[in-house]
Amino acid sequence: MPSAASKTLLIICVGGSIFTSVSGADHVHTVTFSDTPVWTVGIGVAYADMNIVLGETLSFMSDSSHDVVLLHPKSSGAPWSSCGQSGVTGNTTSIWASSDFSSTSMTEKHYTPPSCGDFHVVCSQSAHCMFGQRVKVSVKNPDGSTCSSPCLGAACVTAASKVGKTSGVTHGMKPVANSKWWGQGPFSAMTVDIGDSVVFRTGAGFHDVATLPSQAAFDNCDMTQKTVVADWTFGTTDTSAICKNTSACCSGSACGSTGYYVTYTFNASVAGDVYFICSYGHHCKQGQKVLVTVRSSTTEAPSTGGAANTASTANTEFLIIFFSLWALITFW
Repeated sequence: MPSAASKTLLIICVGGSIFTSVSGADHVHTVTFSDTPVWTVGIGVAYADMNIVLGETLSFMSDSSHDVVLLHPKSSGAPWSSCGQSGVTGNTTSIWASSDFSSTSMTEKHYTPPSCGDFHVVCSQSAHCMFGQRVKVSVKNPDGSTCSSPCLGAACVTAASKVGKTSGVTHGMKPVANSKWWGQGPFSAMTVDIGDSVVFRTGAGFHDVATLPSQAAFDNCDMTQKTVVADWTFGTTDTSAICKNTSACCSGSACGSTGYYVTYTFNASVAGDVYFICSYGHHCKQGQKVLVTVRSSTTEAPSTGGAANTASTANTEFLIIFFSLWALITFW
């Protein structure tokens, strides 16, 4: 017959294995644009080709860091070969200038292609087009017939094509989903658990990561009491040498890099709301802010949730096994 010590060890070993199996792993959340249309630029931010019907409208939600230009591709070479480090070369026609957008908020502008055909729309500012702020829009005839008379050159941008629309079909310029870029654009609030981490991926010198002390400051982008938690020298890629453990960036090991990105990692350790913004220029007012709510480990999940049901079932099974073993050993 087993000794009392071995009985106790048996219970501890079985109980320990059950607890390990039901304990959840911490999660990593990467900040990314919401599903709201935005015309912007960033590493990994791209726009998929679009197909629309003649008479439908394109919507550009943007700020004065960008413009909207119709690129007339060269007779030879790839359509985007005119996109370079210093801007766009070759024949272009302006649809909306950067001055047509606000510097302190997002502004919506419309463009309705006046004919069928292929339209190559870009941002001509700096290297934005080269970095992916461009889209090919193919406009089809409503009856599906072949496009026999597409507009050419400057004739594709008319006063009528720039009239704002309040009805009809409008297509918002949305980046390809899940770009995982911290930049000028809309972000949805996030809810994480204690032990989780939130990663901000951005370009050195283009954006920082800061926090604000209250919901009011967050809503109004009031920088009076901001705390910068991560910042980088323009062009920095080797953050391990330049940023980590220095006052130039963030303390500890929160800063890092991945390819062309620099990263900041927030480790959720205390329950409550954390108000993250970019404090550069008017970026916050242009939508570059995200509320991260950290849930306490004691927060109860909804009874209908799959994870909650799984945990409840596991706990019930543990109790059944525990008391069964207790009874077995007691009367052994």
